[in-house]
Amino acid sequence: MSKRRRHPIDNQPVNPDWFYRVADGPHFFGYRDTALAGKIASGEIPFPVSLSDTGRAKGWFGRVIIAWQAEREAKALAEANANTACNRKIG
Repeated sequence: MSKRRRHPIDNQPVNPDWFYRVADGPHFFGYRDTALAGKIASGEIPFPVSLSDTGRAKGWFGRVIIAWQAEREAKALAEANANTACNRKIG
């Protein structure tokens, strides 16, 4: 039985200056390939940019991933606070 090779970005913080390819997207956004493509198409996840004008490589700069994660965290905290306030009024 072979061991799973660790991806080089596993357990590493997102570097805002690095370029992360679309193949790394599931690691950062938490969706598998098909769901990730759907979320990108619907605008829920930032659209990946081309690494060069003529190349096929697409992805995100780390600062875009960090901003998206911070936005998701802020939204989750706001929802949690709203639910807590609502439960206090009811109970």
